[in-house]
Amino acid sequence: MNFHLSFLDDAQRVKEVWKADFENEHTAICWMWMVGGVCALKHDWSMMELSCRRCSKSRVADCPRISLGTEECCIARVPARVLRPSAKSERPQPRARPHILVVERDDAVANLHERMILDAGFSVGASWSNYASAGTWLSTHSPDAAILDVKLQDKSCVDLAKKLSEREIPFLAVSGFSSSTPGLNQIFRSIPWLEKPVTSAGLHLALRSIL
Repeated sequence: MNFHLSFLDDAQRVKEVWKADFENEHTAICWMWMVGGVCALKHDWSMMELSCRRCSKSRVADCPRISLGTEECCIARVPARVLRPSAKSERPQPRARPHILVVERDDAVANLHERMILDAGFSVGASWSNYASAGTWLSTHSPDAAILDVKLQDKSCVDLAKKLSEREIPFLAVSGFSSSTPGLNQIFRSIPWLEKPVTSAGLHLALRSIL
């Protein structure tokens, strides 16, 4: 079984693991969101994590995510609360064509994310590579959601994440860092986390889950 979907409790202990074989990551991510949506109705878990074991089995060469000494790489981590209907109903309703703020340190990656956003039927409210510009823009604009790189060109994204939280603007993280990176600010533990490189399916479904 080359993909594992783990369900964890509040103490990050694994409660249940689903295993499946898929030919590509796109299908595995779609499977994760479908299974997660059903399992979100069960309130005995807090987080799900999708991991890939194809790399350790030499089915994928030069995987950009896998770390030395590990048997698998994490593709996505999603809190149960973003999938539960009660949580969604409490959020302000987005525009017919939601405006998405992109904050990404790498211009090439930002351009890729912008194309994915447009392909999903959303609009790009703005795109910035540093905290200073993104923070200034956010002080006078209200996007429906945001995609954040954890480390920007000038500083981390923690303060920007706090601003979004205070204004109840949903956001997700797309990062080259693992979701289990030591010292990661707690604010990133309660949002969807996608590890680079992200697929179109992963980004589209993650955005739909928080809107």
